[in-house]
Amino acid sequence: MIETDVLIAGAGPTGLVLALWLHAQGVRTRIVDQGGGPAPNSRALAVHARILELYRQLDLADELIDRGYQLPATNVWVNGCHRAHINLRQFGTELTPYPYLLSFPQDEHERLLEKRLNSFGIFVERKTKLQNFVDNGSSITATLACANGAESTCEAAYIVGCDGAHSAVRHVIGAKYEGDTYVPLFYIADIVAEEQDSPIFNGEAHLTFVDETFNLILPYVEERHVRLIGTTIPKTAPSQQTNTSEPQAEVTFEDVLPEIKKTTNIDIQKVNWFSTYRSHHRVADKYRSNRAFLVGDAAHIHSPVGGQGMNTGIMDAINLAWKLATVIKQPSMTPEAKEALLDTYEPERRSFALDVVGATDHGFTILTSSGFFPHLLRAWVIPSLIPLVARFHTTRTEIFRRGSQLVCCYRGSSMLSEPTKGSEIVQPGDRLPWVKTERDDNFSTLHDISWQVHVYGDSPVGLEEWCKTKHVQLIVFEWDEQHGKAGFKKGAAYLLRPDQYIAGIYEGADLESKLDEYFYTRGLLPC
Repeated sequence: MIETDVLIAGAGPTGLVLALWLHAQGVRTRIVDQGGGPAPNSRALAVHARILELYRQLDLADELIDRGYQLPATNVWVNGCHRAHINLRQFGTELTPYPYLLSFPQDEHERLLEKRLNSFGIFVERKTKLQNFVDNGSSITATLACANGAESTCEAAYIVGCDGAHSAVRHVIGAKYEGDTYVPLFYIADIVAEEQDSPIFNGEAHLTFVDETFNLILPYVEERHVRLIGTTIPKTAPSQQTNTSEPQAEVTFEDVLPEIKKTTNIDIQKVNWFSTYRSHHRVADKYRSNRAFLVGDAAHIHSPVGGQGMNTGIMDAINLAWKLATVIKQPSMTPEAKEALLDTYEPERRSFALDVVGATDHGFTILTSSGFFPHLLRAWVIPSLIPLVARFHTTRTEIFRRGSQLVCCYRGSSMLSEPTKGSEIVQPGDRLPWVKTERDDNFSTLHDISWQVHVYGDSPVGLEEWCKTKHVQLIVFEWDEQHGKAGFKKGAAYLLRPDQYIAGIYEGADLESKLDEYFYTRGLLPC
């Protein structure tokens, strides 16, 4: 007998988000984690705009923003000389309600998510390790090593591996974890600086270069309380089996302190914690095997450049959650329709992960490579080019779209209708563009995990009755020139998936039949 709908292995941000989104859609979940609690220290700080947009669905965004720190600017230093200042408040203001980079420590992030999960009566089963599982075809049977030392089994409809770089779920399904290990050893420190007139501690981010050594300084909580990230070259090269999460004992804070002072010239008052770790760039060759799925670091792992890893994993979880909920909560779906829907998870998310890994790998190589040309890029080209390109609105917009993951789209997915004519027009698979006018904000309705239809301009005849019959929320916005600038067609119906991506765009006669065809051909019910 199936005990739960979905067994989640791993209670980091991705596992917790998956549990929250599944619960919100009426799916029974069980979440286990081999740790004793949320990690006391964390590497991930950046929460990007796309995550905050999606967090509005469960009313999480405001609390994160209240507790986080919005970075106002970033600076570039080369050999102790200030070379560039970039005002981050100029980026993304027309793209999203959250045009900034939010700094919020991962350990606090996890506690916030877990507290919300606990409020629903769902608790992480700590010190419980997934040992193995068997896919029975119609369910899975997992073997768990429990906190009391005993073994138990769990029967679930599906299992999702949110269990990190050394995922047991990935091992069982035989997915290859293709990629490599970076030679530099990363170190990360939570430090408090001495009271001093240092421009480094002004509440802004700072990237400093001295030869091949760099440090990234990110403020949070207060100006003189910062997260410091850097790299050092260890005495021995890393092996492929090196744990990416465990501290590396061979390097201490005292070992890297001379490098830190060389790049930042600061006096440190207190070190709250210090850790080192290897970083990999890897993507699993498959994200699904029948009733087992991979999410987050179990599926892909990146260099810390751009703070993309955790954010990409959270988007994995939200993409998968509505698809699992659909096949579980709609028993009338045919087996073929269920398989077709679940099969869209891997191509939609893996292609984006490959793009992110490629971009972060390229960026990290530029930051750390030795030689004349990499040095020239760091010392002269990048510091000179960044302020120049930041002057142009188009460039700022593109930088923000890519860095904040607003660029993610699913064009070409089988879950979409045919594309519309015109490359400048919003297409199926795109994130719903944000438009704020003097009258309304088209994101104000995105508080539910549900299908919606948006119309900009007059609603087509018959659409209101169709939506009412199908229990789909219809929102009609009075036409504004800003809608046209964002790429919307006047009077067209935009069908939104539960994850806020555009599933189809419909206009003209017999629109209701076109919508019916979308759901019928995919074996879906809109409600």
